[in-house]
Amino acid sequence: MIIVLTQCFPPRIGGIENLISNLVLQLSEKEKIIVFADQQHVFNDTIYDQSVKDKFHVRRISGLKFFRRRKKIRELEPILMSNEIKCVIGDTWKSFELSIDLINKQNIPTICLAHGNEIIYKDNKHFLRIKETLNKVSAIVCNSDYTKKLINNYDLNKPILKTIYPGACNYLEIKEVSVPGVDGEPILLTLARLEKRKGHKEIIYSISELKNDFPNIKYIIAGSGRELKNLKKLVNDLNLNNTVIFVDNVNDAQKKYLFKKTKLMIMPTLDETSNRSIEGFGISYLEAAFFRIPSIASNIGGTPEAVINNKTGIIIDDIKLLHSSIKQLLIDEQKITNLGMNAEKRAISSFLWEKIVKQYISLIYELHQSR
Repeated sequence: MIIVLTQCFPPRIGGIENLISNLVLQLSEKEKIIVFADQQHVFNDTIYDQSVKDKFHVRRISGLKFFRRRKKIRELEPILMSNEIKCVIGDTWKSFELSIDLINKQNIPTICLAHGNEIIYKDNKHFLRIKETLNKVSAIVCNSDYTKKLINNYDLNKPILKTIYPGACNYLEIKEVSVPGVDGEPILLTLARLEKRKGHKEIIYSISELKNDFPNIKYIIAGSGRELKNLKKLVNDLNLNNTVIFVDNVNDAQKKYLFKKTKLMIMPTLDETSNRSIEGFGISYLEAAFFRIPSIASNIGGTPEAVINNKTGIIIDDIKLLHSSIKQLLIDEQKITNLGMNAEKRAISSFLWEKIVKQYISLIYELHQSR
């Protein structure tokens, strides 16, 4: 049996939620899985939990954060003492902070995932909390070599440190569902939470200029977040209401529809480490790659590991180059085709979840054998 501790789990939407849910789904084909997840919305949580009940079990923990974290430990303790647990996986160090001593007391291997934002330096007290927790886990799995470098700043002495890239979902086989207002040529897409570091604002400014050369261009923003109001105001100020389309969060079937119409995936992430925000990897680049869509990304965080410059897309070293990079690629159909084919080939060969999960299984086996 494998236990998964997580604060980030569907039906919530996000990169960590995507990673954890797909990891659990893949592992559940080999092992019994119990997920201890925070309760966010009783009705939506129940619908999701019912949909996966034949694959794994979800235990939702409710209440205020202080009490919820401690309640999770009380419910976890009797299961840990069953002597049936091969490994406990935590979505971040936060899920282990209060539970790691109890888990180690039972000599159960632990794997902590590291994504980027949650380990950026805040202050000395925060730094020491992270270091103390991570030094007690058996292994840390980083989503990129960039994130591994952030972990190395903690000068840890115990855990095994590995990079295992997130898997990406291939939506080609599912039935698509249309999204209103998505028409035009070319269509550019950003599929991400609406946060400053994702670069939406800079893309919108570029679209304003690109309209001169591509009068039918459309830019689709799929996702939700705190920047929505600011982005809509910018679109209105630039008179781009018929060019920039906000479609909110989309499900897998809608993603397929968007990808089938998209020419370029654009997400030039920004360095927001001063605000404790960085892109540790970037799954959406790879999801697009399955549809032979190349990406334009920036040389920030772990994104250059998700997009290979001049092979599966374009990496820009300066956000000021965004407009010219988009324009040059849009007028070079052969290059777009070549980049898209390379992106698809790499996604299939290296990022399918059934391949990624084998690395986790191998690590779990290694830890279980060495305890």
